[in-house]
Amino acid sequence: MPELPEVETLRLQLDRAIKGLRISEIQILKSKSFVGEPKEVIGKKVVGVQRRAKITLIRLENGFYLAIHLKLTGQLIYRKEENKFKKVTENNGPFAVGELPNKFTRIIISFDNGGRLYFNDMRIFGWIKVIRNLQELGEEKLGPEANDDKKFTLEYFKNILGRTGKPIKLVIMDQEKLAGVGNIYANEALFAAGIDPRKPAKKLSDKETADLREAIIKILNEAIVHKGSSDKDEAYRQITGEKGSHQNYILVYGRLGQPCPKCGSAIKRIALGGRGTFYCPACQK
Repeated sequence: MPELPEVETLRLQLDRAIKGLRISEIQILKSKSFVGEPKEVIGKKVVGVQRRAKITLIRLENGFYLAIHLKLTGQLIYRKEENKFKKVTENNGPFAVGELPNKFTRIIISFDNGGRLYFNDMRIFGWIKVIRNLQELGEEKLGPEANDDKKFTLEYFKNILGRTGKPIKLVIMDQEKLAGVGNIYANEALFAAGIDPRKPAKKLSDKETADLREAIIKILNEAIVHKGSSDKDEAYRQITGEKGSHQNYILVYGRLGQPCPKCGSAIKRIALGGRGTFYCPACQK
């Protein structure tokens, strides 16, 4: 599932591509993938593209939003009229984009410049919703953005960790505690901070808490610079259809049995909260 860096990459790219354009048509190829009334947004100008946690928000001039959640296999691909059949060099694997629309295209949003935004979703878990305000998404229940060092303060982090004995990995992946961290970046941040993912949150020392906060912020922002992570089995693509590149910088996630880049011990895998969890048993205590 795309996490904060992937969704933020899409937000930045979409804001450049569609800001100021008007929605001319919405084709719903799979009814399950679209919630709300298309007539509320057709003909409306895009004011800008925002993000909250893992949700992309296309803000419109009438105060409405198109909220988009990619879930496990969603993609947002933008093509202008003149290159709608464009192919990309990295177009390989089960989630290849190819010509559009393809067999996994669920929604097509057309704009007044001839461009189209294709919402592809192999497993049909993702959605696009017409909403009037962010409260409809339960925005008030979400924690601070995990890469925002002004709102995600050390004091806040100490407070939430001190209240629970749950494994630290599960706590930092709880969107009500911290918005945007998913499985990939939780693994990476805990490795960078040298913390065992199973360690009870309230057992972290002040130094460990500070180190983990710093690692979360740093790793998420680095992944945004690298335009997100597209591992070999991941659906995530930029709006061009190209992969991100942060998978080339990942140190433990998905590296079962490979040598730890710090000490050379074999990376281990366990399950926590039903998710694959990768760590170095020697470096992470």
